[in-house]
Amino acid sequence: MQINPKRLALSAINNTGSLLLSPPYGGFGYFRNHGPRNQRKVAITFDDGPSKPCTEGLLDTMAELNVKSTVFWVGVNIKWHPDMVLRAHNEGHVIANHSYEHSRKAGLRLGNNCEHIDRSATMISELIGYRPRLYRPPWGWMAPWEGQRLTSRGYTVVGWDIRTADWRWPEPDGRLMAEDTRKRTQPGSIILFHDANAGVKIWEKKQTIRAIQHLVPALRADGYEFVTVPELLDIPAYAPIATGSSQLA
Repeated sequence: MQINPKRLALSAINNTGSLLLSPPYGGFGYFRNHGPRNQRKVAITFDDGPSKPCTEGLLDTMAELNVKSTVFWVGVNIKWHPDMVLRAHNEGHVIANHSYEHSRKAGLRLGNNCEHIDRSATMISELIGYRPRLYRPPWGWMAPWEGQRLTSRGYTVVGWDIRTADWRWPEPDGRLMAEDTRKRTQPGSIILFHDANAGVKIWEKKQTIRAIQHLVPALRADGYEFVTVPELLDIPAYAPIATGSSQLA
């Protein structure tokens, strides 16, 4: 088997970048990766949506289980599926910002360009009437200057302490993902799933739905309560829209 040097170099860069910039250890202190460790409360989060039919199926499942999630959604996907944003908001899920087009480069650039942050925030606010106060950077890569840009604009940067394997393709088995997540869950955990593929309009994630169906009853049997990220961290989910400004009021 021939080894591709370019692929090896890219993999090394990605691994190093994730270690330095991503939760639960990277990010230069800007991430909130979990809530209080003395309370048996956990938060389920979904990244990269919305999309169809996967987001629809997950919202159906969460409604059946009576669990409210926090969704970190991407502007380009929101543009395709505004009905999913309205449905999730109306059903009590928290809508958070995950950039406009899920570009690592945009967040790593120096300077004052915040379009990747503000454009998606504006789309969310136009749909639900509030600006999101929660942000999760694409790929979880948080440079210190991006952290400064976000906090100066009133955001809490939300990471995770449990990252599931549902980003892989083909999908890992949902029951196995649930069992692995259950073993790693601690009081205050923020659990990362995905309800779509950023920048893709149509996407299916049957095993993520299956994982949720197994995980929620299992963690409840362990004495855990499911809450949203703002409830877990005791922070606001939204801010009023500041007239004439891209920043939070």
